Parts: sequence; C-alpha cells; structure tokens
Amino acid sequence: MAMANPIGRIQAMNAEILSIAAAIEQSRAELDMLSHLDDDAQRDAAVSGRYEDRVDAKHTARDLARIEKYIASLTNSQRRLIRRRDHEVARLAAG
Repeated sequence: MAMANPIGRIQAMNAEILSIAAAIEQSRAELDMLSHLDDDAQRDAAVSGRYEDRVDAKHTARDLARIEKYIASLTNSQRRLIRRRDHEVARLAAG
C-alpha cells in the first residue's frame, strides 16, 4: 500500500529501519553464542576424531555461516532502506 504522504513514508521507513536494527542485534547475540558452540565443536572433533563430533562440527559451522549470511542480508536491507529514506527526506526538503 503506497502512502501519498511523504512524511508517512519516511516514518514507515524509520520504523522498518529500527525493526531491522533490532533483528541485527538479536542475530549478533545468536552469532556470539553459535561462535562459542562452534569453537567447542571444532575442538572436540579435532581432539577426539569421533564421527559424531565431526558431524556436530559440520553442523555448527553451517549454522554459523547461515547466521552470518542472514546478518549480512539484514545489514544490506537496512542500508538500502536508509538510502531510500534519505532520498525521500532530501526530496521533501527541496520542496
């Protein structure tokens, strides 16, 4: 639904930017936790050489890559939205 009111569009973009920022913060906390789990899993796999430990290490490495990719995607979306918002603000200021 397109808003005719430029201030309304800008406010909606600001709300979305804040929402994305919260998702990034939450994902970074998850990344920190997963990083510790991955460190442990990689160490266990290297020390024990057990099949189960190697499988766990692969899974944690995939989880870590997945969350890193998700954070990068969120960050890119946020940057694009900020550029769009700034463009709308400039248009509004120009009259």
